Amino acid sequence: MQPILCVLLTFLATLSRSRLSMQLEILALRHQLAVYQRSARRPRLKAGDRLLWSWLAQLWTGWQRVLVFVQPRTVIAWQRRRFRDDWGH
Repeated sequence: MQPILCVLLTFLATLSRSRLSMQLEILALRHQLAVYQRSARRPRLKAGDRLLWSWLAQLWTGWQRVLVFVQPRTVIAWQRRRFRDDWGH
């Protein structure tokens, strides 16, 4: 009974979210799935993966909720490093 209630509550919560927010969540979840599918044991992130998550973190407030394979503070560190590298030259 509990899983059904959880699914129902999740569905009701999505009714109030914007279409853009839902599309970004789908993008984030599909990206993580693609990373897992191309990795043998442990997810191996490429520069493009880091760039995508840095971009999502700036654009979308719900990014931390769906992030699975790295910690949110890791994404924030990627953003800081990228900013420092861009402005350091």
